[in-house]
Amino acid sequence: MEILPAFGAPVLTVPFRLRGCTGEALMYYAVSADPTLWGFDLLNLPFDVKETIGFPVFLATIRYEGLGYRAVMGWTQVVTVTPHDGAEAWRVIDRAPVDGDTRSPAAFSYLPSLFDAPGPNPPRDHELWEAESYLLVCPDVARSRKVVPVLGVKWGYDLTHGKLSILPLSLLDEADWRGVVPYYRSECPDWDITEDFHRDG
Repeated sequence: MEILPAFGAPVLTVPFRLRGCTGEALMYYAVSADPTLWGFDLLNLPFDVKETIGFPVFLATIRYEGLGYRAVMGWTQVVTVTPHDGAEAWRVIDRAPVDGDTRSPAAFSYLPSLFDAPGPNPPRDHELWEAESYLLVCPDVARSRKVVPVLGVKWGYDLTHGKLSILPLSLLDEADWRGVVPYYRSECPDWDITEDFHRDG
């Protein structure tokens, strides 16, 4: 078990088998009490970073016995925001602003991690914010634009008239992934987005 500063032990550990090797995804989940600790002071945000106190902080890391190209994977995250005032919900693939014009479903790298710490940007106080975070792989590592999901988790927060509650971290299944596949296909039209979870038989 890996204990991380400010997080402690992982809240959820998800085992998987990929490319003939075993691994696990370690999910860390905390509540922000110090915006500077999480680097909010570096982002030049248009509001007081103290407003992020009490919001969730999420980190997913990979522990995997495979080496080299076997360990190339990518995290993706789709966020759905449902206003409590009856307005239409909206969805977005949660990319960093610097990657805003990319049409790739994920950033692929060696033993990747995913970090996110949402806050009220733009200011809002009456919504449900849900993140679905998936680990993806390309079957041929990086030679074609086909992606297959390995696992997924859901997390987020609920704001009701300014009162904040943190959603539990929960495991997603194949049916959950299939619910967002049409959106990924529309946003990443040059990619083959498969509907089935990876199975390493």
